[in-house]
Amino acid sequence: MGFDAFLGNPTAISRLRRKLREGRFPHALIFSGPESIGKHTCALMVAKVLNCLKDVRSISVENEATQIKIAQIRDVLHMLELQPFEGRNKVFIIDPADWLNAEAANALLKGLEEPPENTFFILIAVNVHELPLTVRSRCQIYQFAPLTLAEMRQHGITDELVLRWSRGSIGRARSLDIAQLKRERQMVLNLLEDSVDAKEDNVQTLLGISAELGRAKQDFEDRMAILAILIADTVYVKEGVPGKLVNIDLSDRLTKLAGRTTVHQLIRMAEFLRFVESSLKSNVNRQMLTDVLVLTGSNILNGLS
Repeated sequence: MGFDAFLGNPTAISRLRRKLREGRFPHALIFSGPESIGKHTCALMVAKVLNCLKDVRSISVENEATQIKIAQIRDVLHMLELQPFEGRNKVFIIDPADWLNAEAANALLKGLEEPPENTFFILIAVNVHELPLTVRSRCQIYQFAPLTLAEMRQHGITDELVLRWSRGSIGRARSLDIAQLKRERQMVLNLLEDSVDAKEDNVQTLLGISAELGRAKQDFEDRMAILAILIADTVYVKEGVPGKLVNIDLSDRLTKLAGRTTVHQLIRMAEFLRFVESSLKSNVNRQMLTDVLVLTGSNILNGLS
């Protein structure tokens, strides 16, 4: 696959092609953007141009680990001293680079500061700001955006609901279990509607529904993501921009929901969802978070009962 076949992110691709053509390609790059939108594919394309994939090393999270460890980066530093076995250059692809632990990131600095002439690093990250500033400052950053609906269709994705739920990610579109999504979405939408409609005399019922959501440890984050999209869709309906809807098959139901709530309520829930997302990185009580979440979206806390 050559650059001509790469769909999406034309600005980043044009910039990379120009630097390759001019022979002033940087020794360290960061490709940043959402998961599964082509960053790794693009890194392999760059590596092919640089050395036909003969001396490419991929560094990722080892089995059952949660971080890229310092020992893995020390192996990289050792390989820097070796001449390429084949080809002109050595290319190291670190993916996901935002999973480097602190010691590994600090060790990597040596390679980024003093790379041999024939060495290139490509760091792939969802959020470039998760990388230490010392690492970022030694790399050229290329920001990748989700693909448009038209670009997704060029990849052969034709189901409109799948297209919209994939949020510009080819990988997500191809792995999406739409039947399972609809089942989960039904439960989460019921919760959202019950939250919006709740009055003081049915708080216990609302908390019971919340308990079901909070117990789902394995699916909790996915359900929170579904809730965030449903909230956004309801805001789009209220603000008169239905073209942005993800859940186009739920337009009538979302319209009714929008008529029973306020933008203020929806924004309160969305803001608390962001807090939930950040809290999941620590050992928090999911049940407590969901209880507060459903009450945040209800009339009970908004003085509308």
